[in-house]
Amino acid sequence: VPLDPQTEKVSGDAKAYAAAKLAQERCAMQLARLYGQTTTFVVLRIGWCQPGENHPSTLSAAGSPPEFLLDGDGAKPPEISEGDRKDEGWFKRMWLSNIDFLSYFVAAIKVDVPTDDSGGRGVHRNARKGFLLVNAMSRNKDEKWNLEETEKWLGVISRSD
Repeated sequence: VPLDPQTEKVSGDAKAYAAAKLAQERCAMQLARLYGQTTTFVVLRIGWCQPGENHPSTLSAAGSPPEFLLDGDGAKPPEISEGDRKDEGWFKRMWLSNIDFLSYFVAAIKVDVPTDDSGGRGVHRNARKGFLLVNAMSRNKDEKWNLEETEKWLGVISRSD
């Protein structure tokens, strides 16, 4: 079903991105139901990362450091609109530092995901037989995503803000 022009203008490709993420999470959950006693799946809902050094000071509404926004002729990045400022705040609340990124992935490889229906260390809607889904963001000011389950399951307390 095609989007109406106004919805497409406001959401860009965000709906397609969200739908693809959800579909992959559900695919992993279904595979865990089938093969969770022999193969486990850990899904990390990764926060906003930038290429390279990935400093929070270079976060922008475009989601990339300023040097990636230049056209190559030394031109300045485009002006930031009010909508862009809202997006920028969103990105800053879900930023994931490089060191936290690495810590989450190392822990995800090592985590003991329950291979039965008991739920392991307590029932959580995102921890099931052979499947675990947790948020992976740095500890940002005004963060919107809960990291308690991430800390409980992976044993990682993010360090960056």
